[in-house]
Amino acid sequence: MRLLTGDECGLLKEIIPEIGRKKKGPNDIVAPYNAMADVIKEGVFRVDPKESQKRNRGVVDMVWIDEGDGSTESDDGDGSSSSSFSVLRKNGSVDLWTANIDNKKTFGQHTLEYSTDNNIFGGDGDNPRPLGLGFFHQHNKLCAGDMLGNIVILDLKNKNKKCNVIQTYNAYTANKCNTTISYTPGNLENSQLATCIAFDTANARAAVGGREREVCLVDILTGKQVFKTKNLSPDPQTLLQQPVWPSAIQFLNNDCNIMAVGTAYKQVRLYDVRENTKTRRPTSLTPEGLFEYRLTSLCQIDEHEIVIGDTSGNIQSLDIRKMGRESKCKANRDMGRYAGPVGSIRQLKKHPTLPRLAAVGLDRMLRVYDTNKRRQLDCIYLKQRLNCVLFHKNHIWDSTGDTGAISDDDDDDLDIDDGDIDQDDEVRDYVDSDGSDNEDANMKSESKIKDSSEPAGVEEEDDDDDSNSDDSVEIENESDDDDDESSEEEESSEKDKDDEETEESEEEETIIITQESKRRRRR
Repeated sequence: MRLLTGDECGLLKEIIPEIGRKKKGPNDIVAPYNAMADVIKEGVFRVDPKESQKRNRGVVDMVWIDEGDGSTESDDGDGSSSSSFSVLRKNGSVDLWTANIDNKKTFGQHTLEYSTDNNIFGGDGDNPRPLGLGFFHQHNKLCAGDMLGNIVILDLKNKNKKCNVIQTYNAYTANKCNTTISYTPGNLENSQLATCIAFDTANARAAVGGREREVCLVDILTGKQVFKTKNLSPDPQTLLQQPVWPSAIQFLNNDCNIMAVGTAYKQVRLYDVRENTKTRRPTSLTPEGLFEYRLTSLCQIDEHEIVIGDTSGNIQSLDIRKMGRESKCKANRDMGRYAGPVGSIRQLKKHPTLPRLAAVGLDRMLRVYDTNKRRQLDCIYLKQRLNCVLFHKNHIWDSTGDTGAISDDDDDDLDIDDGDIDQDDEVRDYVDSDGSDNEDANMKSESKIKDSSEPAGVEEEDDDDDSNSDDSVEIENESDDDDDESSEEEESSEKDKDDEETEESEEEETIIITQESKRRRRR
């Protein structure tokens, strides 16, 4: 695998986990099945070694422009492929990077092609703060958004490879006569209207949502608002409106007609965002109490499963087919969990072809998981708090060559029975093999004793007479001992009888005494 990460200090790093993995030796201890991957520091290369660490140039988001999966070779003809990606920084500048990557497990050669001089949103410094960056391949345009709801369109068709701003829209003033944004109460009034942004590359739309503001879909070609979500109906008991605060947005499936929204109030909602739809309320949502912390990131794993990250470092998988339409119902906590992170999750990304999931956050770790088994494969320490990650689509790695710290062969050894769980068990007749073996051994030992007891030859008669006399003496001694034992038994029996008679007499005396005492009391 080849990954790119961006952190809050403005550093870009390329990571190849296979280089840093520790090779297993023949005498190494076998790790258990659920063992966590070792933390490694190797396999990391800085894309911009001359870049100084500045928080005002922190990386907010990254997006591929050309992934360079090997289909397009460089001009040198040495078998390498060229790729390019764009970076959005905290001060509002946009960088364009290119790289020549060999079809080997080596780091690429990156060069900075162009960087905007000023803030593309027109603000001073890092105010307003940027939110995200997207690229539309059909139109060859970049799109960036900030916390005031501004959406800036940049063109990449020029020959000078410069990112020129061609249009600016606002998601909250679209389809309105004036450009005034409505007042938002609180300490962050009119400064953090939008808290999340996502891009629908298939239909050329951008989705923006924020605190007490529903998600709005804006067409990047015309700047018009094409869809706006609607909140749930008020509570029937209190008649209070449901709170709204979208914190993560993800378009699902290839047609992007379903939009998943994660809120700061620990809830996931699904919307039907087709143009001819008649409903703007959520089609399904998770019940209250299912999640415990604010949701920060969403990622789709397959057609029916999404992965959710929160501010506590929990990564959980959710089957969208089990979601209902009521918010106040019993929460079904039957969800899978990806263990490992201890800090807030900033971004989750799925590999385009392999079953791999990458997670970055405030714990300064890049973690790679196997989505089929929800097992951590790699954990790389990158020193700075991470904000975003990119998977490189490279065909030199496949699922067999990327097995992580624990190989698939170890899993085969651990599987006891690969059959169907519903199949009938095989029942065989019980045979006591141990008893038969013991009987044979006893027979053999007895035969050996008989053979050893037989005389080897005829001995002298004197020895026979001595042995016979000794035997007679022993028999007499045994008879005397038997008589002594019988006499002792008779004496003990007599003593027992005497003791029983004395006990009976004592009981009779006590009964007589008690009767006399009762008579005296009556008188």
